[in-house]
Amino acid sequence: MILALKCWILGCVVLTNLVGTAHAADEDTTLVDGKYSLKADREALEALRKNIPVERQNQNDEKAFMDQMMSDLSKSPADVRNQFTSILNRKREQFSKDKLRDDFNKVQKDEREAYTKKAADERKAFASKKTTPEERKTFFEDQDARRNDFYQGQKDRRESFESDMRDKRKTFDDYARAKTDEFNQLHRDFTKRVEENKKALADQKKLAEEK
Repeated sequence: MILALKCWILGCVVLTNLVGTAHAADEDTTLVDGKYSLKADREALEALRKNIPVERQNQNDEKAFMDQMMSDLSKSPADVRNQFTSILNRKREQFSKDKLRDDFNKVQKDEREAYTKKAADERKAFASKKTTPEERKTFFEDQDARRNDFYQGQKDRRESFESDMRDKRKTFDDYARAKTDEFNQLHRDFTKRVEENKKALADQKKLAEEK
């Protein structure tokens, strides 16, 4: 019970710091969709954080993720780097397997099937009527024009989608590089602190043995 109370108090302190950071910031910017960002699981604090803008929540979560990863000086720097690399690779795999392309392809396939059926029904209905050569000429010219418009529209949407996907990929790659650079900088400091902690512990042990 006491441990749970301490954890709750710690959570409140962390939240207070986060809120202060949110109000102090001049602007909120995020590089990628939240589901791809590197952050710790903070579901327990969601109710307390509900008044913080989502963009700021993501930034705070990412900072907390890095801080938490390098808070334990008993960890090996190599293990911490492996942990970061593993998580980043999982996020990259998650991005690559996103169903956006599958969903888009399905929508266009369904559109083509619906259009083809509608055009076939129109031809069948037209063929069942007695028509003049001029009417037939006009009907098929109109169908050709609408078919060209339909497929050109699909092509334009495809090109727009592919352009958007390239932008998303570039944004994610830029984000991954930025987070790797941030990690490397923090990791250098963490490695230094680990070595200093080892030395301090060794000195304490030596002093205790001398006594």
